[in-house]
Amino acid sequence: MDRFSGRVAVVTGASSGIGAEIAQDLVRAGLLVVGVARRVERVQALADSLQSAKGKLHPLQADLSVIEEVQRVYQWVEDNLGGVSILVNNAAILTQDATQCVDPLLVQKLVSTNLTCVMISSQEAIKSMQKHDIKDGHIVNINSIAGHAVINPPGQTMSVTAYTSSKYGITAFSKGLRYDLQKIPGFKIRVTSLSPGAVATEMLPEEFVKKLPDHSTVLQANDVSSAVVYALSCPPGVEITELTIQPTGEAY
Repeated sequence: MDRFSGRVAVVTGASSGIGAEIAQDLVRAGLLVVGVARRVERVQALADSLQSAKGKLHPLQADLSVIEEVQRVYQWVEDNLGGVSILVNNAAILTQDATQCVDPLLVQKLVSTNLTCVMISSQEAIKSMQKHDIKDGHIVNINSIAGHAVINPPGQTMSVTAYTSSKYGITAFSKGLRYDLQKIPGFKIRVTSLSPGAVATEMLPEEFVKKLPDHSTVLQANDVSSAVVYALSCPPGVEITELTIQPTGEAY
């Protein structure tokens, strides 16, 4: 991680859970991290707790379901910090309603946050890398095992169909993004799709957790953050394209 010290990282969904853990780990590694979230006061509290760290956390409020808000984030970064070296697309929302029941507006917001934001944020980060001649940038998309398998948990009334559909989109986008980036002469920007199993965050439905045979059979946010740091720490010639991590004994 030493080569990234003093450089800029953007982490979306940084107010809690996986995003907050990644943001603080990158700050401790010496990066200037822009933590983007709707609940910016939480990111500010995290920043206050990291005053003595090697790097710095810059809280930034944005509604990432809105394209113009995503673009505003990168304009702020350009105006205040310069070029982006690392992007961690982490922001996501979940609905537990079946297709026949879910509010259409919620479907629209979910797709906008979970997929459209990832695509636009990646586009803006790449523009920044090109403008500032950052040839060794890295984009990490926080995916899910739900991006590789349609999950229908036994004994559960909840449905993750909409969420799963958006995460399948992340799987396809991550693969396609690698091919697109290979078309930029002289640049070797890496792309990692990181797919965790169940993680103990605010997003994990309480109904799901209660029905686990062993409540410890979930990942912790720092497990995912450690995997992100691992992918970033690999030598420039090594690209972790897909990394799946699951709690030991997870049934699917």
